[in-house]
Amino acid sequence: MRISTTSSRTPSLKSVAIGAAVALLSGIAINSIAAAAPGAYDKQFLSKAADAGSTEIAASKVAQSKSSNPEVKKFANTMVTDHTKVAEELKQLASSKQIVVSDQPGAKHQVQIDKLGRLEGQQFDQEYAASIGVGAHKEAVKLFTDASQKAGDPDIKAFAAKTLPALQHHLDMANAMQAALAK
Repeated sequence: MRISTTSSRTPSLKSVAIGAAVALLSGIAINSIAAAAPGAYDKQFLSKAADAGSTEIAASKVAQSKSSNPEVKKFANTMVTDHTKVAEELKQLASSKQIVVSDQPGAKHQVQIDKLGRLEGQQFDQEYAASIGVGAHKEAVKLFTDASQKAGDPDIKAFAAKTLPALQHHLDMANAMQAALAK
């Protein structure tokens, strides 16, 4: 009869292999969870983009009802339609990343919309063109340009890059509208 010289305290090859597999799978699971969760920059981008979009929608709805200028109304209609579509896409993207974004303008932008709502006639049209048309779109183009380059999450980066040309087109439209109103 042969007596084993292996101590019961020495792990068998099988238990070492099982331990290594569990450690490897745990590491993979942790890494995939970390990769699936967008970083702070991406979350901030989604929040700012939602705020910017809801601001443009709300201000443009004011313009639809207050402006008597056909060009301003046409621009406002386009903004409501286009930004509502983008807002839905953004909301779905954020939801897929377990991020909640608001569909209402932030406090700072609500003050801007309220101020705009107190204006009338040509003064309203010029302020809407300057602050929402040109100003807000300059900010949005910068925000989306940065995110298309800096976002860590590939879906968020792709969303920013896909949306950017429309925002640049809106800025071009706003510049033309503002120039026409200045005449």
